[in-house]
Amino acid sequence: MNLLLVKPGAESFAAAEGGRLNHSMHTEAPGIVATQQPIPDSTPFCFPFWILLNATRVPASPGIRDVELLGNWFCEHIRNKRIDKRWFLFWFTCGENGFTPVSSKQERLKETLKKRISRISKLSDSSYPPADTPVRGMFIAEDAATGTFYVATKALFCGQRRMKDEPEAPSRSFLKVEEALTIFGNAPLRGNCVVDLGAAPGGWTWAAIKRGATVFAIDNGPLKGGPLDHPHVHHFRNDAFVWKPENITVDWLFCDMVEKPLVVMERIRTWFSKKWCKYAVINFKYGYSDPSHLIEQLQGSKGIRPLTETMLCRHLFHDRDEITVMAKVKVF
Repeated sequence: MNLLLVKPGAESFAAAEGGRLNHSMHTEAPGIVATQQPIPDSTPFCFPFWILLNATRVPASPGIRDVELLGNWFCEHIRNKRIDKRWFLFWFTCGENGFTPVSSKQERLKETLKKRISRISKLSDSSYPPADTPVRGMFIAEDAATGTFYVATKALFCGQRRMKDEPEAPSRSFLKVEEALTIFGNAPLRGNCVVDLGAAPGGWTWAAIKRGATVFAIDNGPLKGGPLDHPHVHHFRNDAFVWKPENITVDWLFCDMVEKPLVVMERIRTWFSKKWCKYAVINFKYGYSDPSHLIEQLQGSKGIRPLTETMLCRHLFHDRDEITVMAKVKVF
């Protein structure tokens, strides 16, 4: 079975999205959604942080330490396999924001493996792999409530991760755009022009100016922290739904407006159809509505997907009742 690791509470959203893509899914455990159907290498899913491919259930065994139990499983699994390249080692436990790696457990397992397969254990790596690229290794999702481990030797990292806060960032929304840019594998460069719709208090603006970009911050509210009076920030106290770029070439559009998602989508469609920007990061607040329906609208013929060359949609670690879209706009 293939397992999607999501934030607790998002299981039904992930299953609904899977249903839209003709995947039959069910909740296996809190934060774990299962399907028997194949998962494409470049995942179309929004909600999983990780996808464990061809996972196996390994129940806890009385009298055997967890690291010994899982070490036994791994050694047995690789008995007839040659390993001479780096492999990834992750042990996930579920918290409020979803499954995250626990370095202490990973290290204990690595020490256990050293005693049995020293040469192979030295090739283990617990750094994050590239997003949306299947990788080999040992991946463990722990369901502490039932004492069950879900173990796989192949996984797909979807890119979500906790980001480090910065004191000069005026709001924690800064973490969302930092996470999105990391997943997208692209970010504003020194000398780029960025428009930030709904900028106040300036969290997303800060992400751009710290990279050396010039920002047109559009918001009737005040800026704070690092962006306030910054020489690379031009603050326009205008309605972000009305303002449009004139006599400037915009490289990036940032948008984190607190407004109904379809209203935001229509404004973004205008920006994309008129090719007012090259790249974009947009946050959509779905609140208490069904996010799978919103995703379908974003990707439909009247959404923004047809206006892009590439578009990623993710429920970020730092998102709440939100989804974040990263896109490259079609040139022609």
